[in-house]
Amino acid sequence: MSVEPPSSQADRQLTYSDYLRIPELLRLQSPLSRPMAHDELLFIIIHQTYELWFKLLLHELDAVVANLRAATRRPDSRDEVYEAARLLRRCTEIARLLVEQFTVLETMLPTHFLAFRDRLRPASGFQSEQFRELEFLCGLKDERMLDLHEPAPELFAALQRRLKEPSLRDVFFDALAAMETAPPMSPDAAENERFRMRAQLIVAVYRKEGGHRDWIDVCERLTEFDELLVAWRLRHIQMVERTIGMTRGTGGSAGASYLRATLDKKFFPELWEARSLMCEDPHGS
Repeated sequence: MSVEPPSSQADRQLTYSDYLRIPELLRLQSPLSRPMAHDELLFIIIHQTYELWFKLLLHELDAVVANLRAATRRPDSRDEVYEAARLLRRCTEIARLLVEQFTVLETMLPTHFLAFRDRLRPASGFQSEQFRELEFLCGLKDERMLDLHEPAPELFAALQRRLKEPSLRDVFFDALAAMETAPPMSPDAAENERFRMRAQLIVAVYRKEGGHRDWIDVCERLTEFDELLVAWRLRHIQMVERTIGMTRGTGGSAGASYLRATLDKKFFPELWEARSLMCEDPHGS
């Protein structure tokens, strides 16, 4: 009578834990406080979760860029525009989660954060390469911010690439101009002239609503995403003030004071300017 050999690892059925790499994932939380401050685990998990959502946002927004580039090449097709809007809807829902996640972090008392805060220095949330990548990808590019990320060479290279390549903002307006057969814009055009022409292009699309509902859907999703990221910045400020008041951040920044200066940052300012233009001339005279 023959004996069956034991099953190899390759023959073993895939499990939930295997697929999601749960054991490895659960080993990634390593509090530094000794004895461990109770709320440090909360702090780590919240921020690791943010980074996972940032990774997904980059993945989805890259797909939006690819679809808008395809729409530029095929302005008569609507499939890519629909797909861009569908993916942007997902991005807005992720952004909504980013805002709501602060409510969990705000269950931490200031004294409980202070129990491990000194162990974090000089690390800072400003060093989140993925969030900086999101800013660069969407069009909010500031080369000076690269200095914060030099200690991580691989991520620094990704940021340099994002800084040089066309942003979602640029690709969106290229696709919109191709669809609207707008006159080509000189690459040497002054920034304020480029801004004005882009805002007027948005106005033209909204005023032809009947034939451009798919593009208007993309515009609305981009505007909502922008709105939610401003809300995220505001909740971040409120959470910082609620926890450490107006003191300096662990990385040496001005803390809440610096964060307040970021509230006017928008990824797609032309979409907001277009609303002013429409209200100033409601009938398109």
